[in-house]
Amino acid sequence: MMGINVRNTKDKPFADLIVDGFKTIETRESNSLHPYVGKRVAIVRTGEGKAFAIGEVTITGFSWTNSKSIFDSHASSHMVTEDNAFYFKQNVGKYMYFLENAVRYQSPVAVGKGIVARQLTS
Repeated sequence: MMGINVRNTKDKPFADLIVDGFKTIETRESNSLHPYVGKRVAIVRTGEGKAFAIGEVTITGFSWTNSKSIFDSHASSHMVTEDNAFYFKQNVGKYMYFLENAVRYQSPVAVGKGIVARQLTS
């Protein structure tokens, strides 16, 4: 199974929010998650020491917007606020990937190296 990198930040544990089923939209400035649409993927928590897969979700689809108001209308699902580095940037737009069927692993799983995605090693 492939895992996608999701960074936890000081103010928002995005990876944990996904695997616990609270964050149901993952946002990206590029279409880097397109290869995983329609697939089950692991969520690899980054930003807090060594990266580990902590759970999995199905990426069921995506939408793209270049509208701040549309992005903001989905805030309860993506949880990215104006004070966060991952917030909407003018003239860039955002891909919003829809996540379903989140499951947290009982124990973190080791992963290989990767910038966007990584192979699970165990």
